[in-house]
Amino acid sequence: MKIIALLGSPRKGGNTETLVDAFAEGAKSKGAVVEKVRLNTLCIQGCQACLSCHKAGKCAQEDDMQAVYGKLLDADVWLFATPVYWWGPTAQLKAAIDRMYSFAFGDNPGVIEGKQAVFITACADEIEVATPHLLGMMKECVAYLKMKWAGEIAVKAWKKGEAAKNTTALEKARRLGARVASAK
Repeated sequence: MKIIALLGSPRKGGNTETLVDAFAEGAKSKGAVVEKVRLNTLCIQGCQACLSCHKAGKCAQEDDMQAVYGKLLDADVWLFATPVYWWGPTAQLKAAIDRMYSFAFGDNPGVIEGKQAVFITACADEIEVATPHLLGMMKECVAYLKMKWAGEIAVKAWKKGEAAKNTTALEKARRLGARVASAK
């Protein structure tokens, strides 16, 4: 099983990545291959609403998202990871998600349908306040692409290092990774 983890956080080694790493540990313990993609290091432009993807089934823009498309198509599981920014994802992850609109056209829907999606987030505020809009958006995006929602983890962690001290959250992430990697 191949898992691609899209890291939307601009902080390398921050709370979100710490949770992703715990998820990856669990997944790898069941034989999965996990690749992390730090979106902050890539040049991914926003969707230009040109609708080229409606005809071609692929995005017409030539930037770093082209390489990400191949990784997404090759993966069995897509892990979306972002801290909460203004009740939504970071701009880095949002740009990538917007560009995934092209997966709804051409031969893509048949290829994407049934892939699993996982979501991990860290937030400064209480989870019940900070995450409902973001979680709802993510679930709708996944449903639109006819993927399967495989689970989520939301952790209150703002200052760098807080997630690393939360042994309960880390274990939950490991168990989710193992469960997702074991799914057929």
